[in-house]
Amino acid sequence: MKILIHALFFLISFTVFSQQKAIEITNIKTGEVKFFEENNRVKIRTLDEKKRIGNLKITDSLGFTINNEYVKIDSLKSIKHQPKTLATVKTVVLATGLATVGASLIAASRGNDSAFLLFTIGSGVTIGAGLLEGINANNSNNKWTFKIIEK
Repeated sequence: MKILIHALFFLISFTVFSQQKAIEITNIKTGEVKFFEENNRVKIRTLDEKKRIGNLKITDSLGFTINNEYVKIDSLKSIKHQPKTLATVKTVVLATGLATVGASLIAASRGNDSAFLLFTIGSGVTIGAGLLEGINANNSNNKWTFKIIEK
């Protein structure tokens, strides 16, 4: 029983005192600091204009992986939070808006008077999906500096 208690104490203390790696970004002008911790879903763009979306896994002090693709911190152009629920809501809103615009085209071809109203509503919903993309700020390398730290 004593060995079991010691093992349990060891496991609990191991998780309490373990350090978590993160990407620290610092605003060049204001000095504001933000953190992107491991296992957060992020959307990044690299200097070669490749976009990757997935869970962040920091492998070493020089880079990280997203969807099993290694990215060096020096080649990072921009990073932003990309929660799964927000992406799902954005896709549903976009599909709804486009379907409404499509319905307005069908109504217009049949000479229905509600075609303009459907088009206006569908356009507004589609634009709303685009605005949802801007909820989480895109942190670009021309305004922020990036480095990997242990918290």
